Amino acid sequence: MLLRRVLPLALALAATASVGCEEEDAQTADDAFLKNAEKTGGKSQKWIYEGWLPKLEQTSVFVSLKAHTLRASGLLPAGFEGQLPFYARTKQESDGRTRVTVVYPVATGAIDPSTGKAPAGPGHYSKLYAVPFTPTTEKAAWGGFPFMKYHATRGLAFHGPITSTRNADTGDWEWSLKRGPVSHGCQRMQGEHVVELAHILGMDMSAPRSSSDTKQLPVSVDVSNEWDTYEGKFVDVDYPALAGVKRPTTNVDLFATWDSRNLPQVVCAYDKNRALDGQHCANVGPIKQDLATGEMLVVADTSPWIGTPCDSDAECGFTADGEAGHCLKDGGDGFCTVPCEGYCSDKDGHASTFCAKTSDGGTCMAKAAPENEGCASIPGTSAETRERFVGSSGAASKVATVCSF
Repeated sequence: MLLRRVLPLALALAATASVGCEEEDAQTADDAFLKNAEKTGGKSQKWIYEGWLPKLEQTSVFVSLKAHTLRASGLLPAGFEGQLPFYARTKQESDGRTRVTVVYPVATGAIDPSTGKAPAGPGHYSKLYAVPFTPTTEKAAWGGFPFMKYHATRGLAFHGPITSTRNADTGDWEWSLKRGPVSHGCQRMQGEHVVELAHILGMDMSAPRSSSDTKQLPVSVDVSNEWDTYEGKFVDVDYPALAGVKRPTTNVDLFATWDSRNLPQVVCAYDKNRALDGQHCANVGPIKQDLATGEMLVVADTSPWIGTPCDSDAECGFTADGEAGHCLKDGGDGFCTVPCEGYCSDKDGHASTFCAKTSDGGTCMAKAAPENEGCASIPGTSAETRERFVGSSGAASKVATVCSF
């Protein structure tokens, strides 16, 4: 599952925030472009939380640098009568209180080839220094998301994803977490996830905040080089990971997580033209999933289309833009496609598509999306940034992240 949030190019900032992780620079040319666009645009987005999780009590966080997971836990407030989302686990304590546990994917420190080690900062920490709004600076693309520092001297923290991809249809950039060893020591999170985490740990994110609204949170934080465990099983989370992540394969408890493109009402960008009435995020996009059960409300189309795994042309029995589908093979793997110039057709229930430039001209490919689990469900492919094949179409030059061999 790939979770993103669109950031229009016009929504940006030029302010500077004095927070840690100053070396968390963007990692690619695309990311650098996003950072520059933010600095030269308007103000950064502020984020509103309208999910079902309340501020928890006696909170703790456990980070596994091995599995790239973050487990947050705390007690429900006494007398809480609200409903909880599908991804929140509950357990009754001996005193009758209810403990809530949620797990998020994270990105951690990249391996330094000169030492063979990552700048991880494992250990125990007793508090968080939290900032609810952190605009992009010369050092990193913070995206307006919260920043929660646990390592005071090194500035290691939980913060937004830094990395991004470009939406080829709109021209906008989208924040996108790469779950793997890619940071300079901090734990990067999906933007919406870190907004929710900040909220349940004690920052009220139900209204727009400024960078001066800092708060020290009495949260127990443990960062470990080993796998996390919960109720005697190894912890993992249902989110794709890079090849360098050593996820547990036996005796595993796979926690569910949530995708903002399916549940846009949980976290959204603040709009000064809408009231803060508990329904601020209600109409920002179509709701595709039941927040209580996790059941998808939009049924996936299982008929073959661009990006469908295949073994032969016979399994690609469709026509798109007048072209018959065929199976593009790489060794024993393959996916359905058609040739293209400029554009490819989309189909409801399938990932959106992109006309990617290849050595043979243009080939329609599926974009990395929840429908294909960030390319994980298309064997042999990985998420790669490709240029558009324009040909004689007159289409604008664009790039997109697609599932490619």
